[in-house]
Amino acid sequence: YVPREVVRLVLCGELPSCSAMARRVVSVTFVDLEGFSTLCGRLSSEHLVHLTHSYLQAMCEVIDNSGGTLDKFIGDCIMALWNAPRPLENHEGAAAGAVLDLQAR
Repeated sequence: YVPREVVRLVLCGELPSCSAMARRVVSVTFVDLEGFSTLCGRLSSEHLVHLTHSYLQAMCEVIDNSGGTLDKFIGDCIMALWNAPRPLENHEGAAAGAVLDLQAR
């Protein structure tokens, strides 16, 4: 998976080459469904696919709307980061706000 924003930056030439990249502080979060393993044994595969898709879609929308970047899916877990690939002022606040929104959903 490559986030849409990263693809756009690469195609527009706005993402620096590896030799020009620099270290930066980022905010990172991991989010997953509590009790997902237990659910897997109780739900039909069709219902599980629908539930997982709905969950991932809703979570990714919150991350995207807060200026975050989806890094990867790890089963039902989502890894997201803020302040990369593009700089984001107050990335800590944006990430914290997104986490609160994620929990509310």
